[in-house]
Amino acid sequence: MLDEISKKSQNAVPDAVLNSTKCIVVIPSITEEMVNVNAGGVATCRQAADSWSSPRFVKFNGRGIPTHRTDLLVFVLSDRGARALRSGELQIGGQKRVASPLVTTSPVTSQVELTADLLSYEGAAGVLSSSEASGVIRGDADASDHPIHTVPKKTTDKYLSSVVSFFNTITATGIVIHHTALIPGKNTMRLNKRDIEEYHRERGFEILCFGRVYHVAYHYLIMANGKVKAGRPERCEGAHAAGYNSYLGISVVGDFSSEDNPTGEKGPTRPSAKQIASLIQLCRRLKDRYNIPLQHIVRHSDISRTKCPGDRFPFRSVLDQLVSRPGGVKPGHE
Repeated sequence: MLDEISKKSQNAVPDAVLNSTKCIVVIPSITEEMVNVNAGGVATCRQAADSWSSPRFVKFNGRGIPTHRTDLLVFVLSDRGARALRSGELQIGGQKRVASPLVTTSPVTSQVELTADLLSYEGAAGVLSSSEASGVIRGDADASDHPIHTVPKKTTDKYLSSVVSFFNTITATGIVIHHTALIPGKNTMRLNKRDIEEYHRERGFEILCFGRVYHVAYHYLIMANGKVKAGRPERCEGAHAAGYNSYLGISVVGDFSSEDNPTGEKGPTRPSAKQIASLIQLCRRLKDRYNIPLQHIVRHSDISRTKCPGDRFPFRSVLDQLVSRPGGVKPGHE
């Protein structure tokens, strides 16, 4: 169920919610015979950014589930909610219910939503919606007959891998443009994907997503000849801009800072016409695919203390061409 939701871009959970989640409860396959619900599931809590506790069995007793097969997901955001879950009695619903945000309706998550104790969603055929369910989640007393250590390690590992992948999945809400620049301390340019991947591997930018580990922090690289090379998949969270990793990262090979690379000794000082043409075509495609507004296409320097992508990068021209009719050099793509 988690894998199915991860693969769909419809009605995804906002990245800010995923990053704020302390525990997740999954109650799968509630059927139409269970309007008054007494259903089993599992709960697991975050131990570190990409590390989660082994799942433990829980029971949900409540109501408000529609009369069709439904999966219930509860994201626990507060320490108080996490303590209630661990103690064995987590209340969901009630008067303090907060509507659970979705990327399609709430691309910018409010503080009210992020300070709630929990948010609950229903999933049907991998598509999520805010849940009206109410009731209580308790430790499963019957689990003593089937303790978690009897579940094969392979199954538990697969579940935890799915949880990590789920929390590393995004639906893009913007685009951040970078340049590759120099490798700090080495004074050398990152000119190809292998150099960039090795540098990002050393920096610990790897991500587990859809069962595979990716090291390149960006989603796309645009090489000096205009070729576009894929980094990590579009549905996987980036590692290129703190606080904006639900934005797709595109990095153009070169160092376009007049301060850092004044004479071009450290690589290209300006993006080539082919690089700009490739960038514009790629941005158009991503903008249309994810309904990204023009104001959500930004330079790294617009959202962080950095010179990236440099003062020689023609950002205004790129934006002007994005709103004009397509044209220019046809870019390559790999």
